[in-house]
Amino acid sequence: MTASEGPSADLLHSPEQWAARITTTPPATQAVDGGLLRRWAGTGAVMQQPPLDHHYLALHLGGAKRVTRRGDGAVRQSDVALHSVTLVPAGAGYLWQTEGPVEYAHLYVTPRRLDRTIRDVFDREPDAISLTPELGWHDPLVSALLQAMLDPALDGSPDARLARDSWLEALLTRLVLRATTLDAASPRARNVLAPRTLARLKAYITDNLGETVTLDDLAGVAGLSRYHLCRSFRDATGLPPHAWLTRARLDAARRLLRGSDLPVHVIASRCGFASPNQFATSFRKAMGVTPTQYRRSI
Repeated sequence: MTASEGPSADLLHSPEQWAARITTTPPATQAVDGGLLRRWAGTGAVMQQPPLDHHYLALHLGGAKRVTRRGDGAVRQSDVALHSVTLVPAGAGYLWQTEGPVEYAHLYVTPRRLDRTIRDVFDREPDAISLTPELGWHDPLVSALLQAMLDPALDGSPDARLARDSWLEALLTRLVLRATTLDAASPRARNVLAPRTLARLKAYITDNLGETVTLDDLAGVAGLSRYHLCRSFRDATGLPPHAWLTRARLDAARRLLRGSDLPVHVIASRCGFASPNQFATSFRKAMGVTPTQYRRSI
């Protein structure tokens, strides 16, 4: 089964349809570019998973467990470590049985989204490239990226979507390198940001601090793919785009706290924070004091 092909669409289920069959209580869900991130707990130890129209990665949480997978005329059993990963390509359906903690997170990604990474990062056509199913796969980078995307501290941050989409780009690149039939795969040579391009990116960020800035926005300004934007921006600045944007918001907020009489809630909004509470949390994390305490200390 190729990265972009599979069974007829009328035989496939969406993640939402599957979720409705599992539980009547909607699980915690976060949108990402081309998919969604969903955390599960308390579901049954035996689960029938229909063929899906998304690829998905399962991050095993809660502790070690034994997982049995039945499907495609075969049975496979594995002792699965905490934070290991299971990969299921779109179109594959299995019966799962878990002995141990039933807690996990799923990252669902459309085949089209993975195809874009294959084209943009590896300069290949995805038609002849297949994902390889994995059970209890140990990859520290994939695990760390999934855990970062799940971090509840991101919730409410104005740059949460940018951060998660940047990590998703890195994760899908790793997935193509480690879990597909692409031979001798390696990303194309990374782009080096010209000083003029970097200045243009910084100016765009500064001019849009009060708005939601996406990875596609920055890639468009630089004229690069999302992957190469992330890599080259970090090489040039020492920070990924979402971290630079957060720092720029906080720098602007400090200037306004020092040089204006604007109320804190107005400064929060002007600098792109979702709420005064979210602004206070981010500011305290970076400065060790709240915005109000910072202003009083000047």
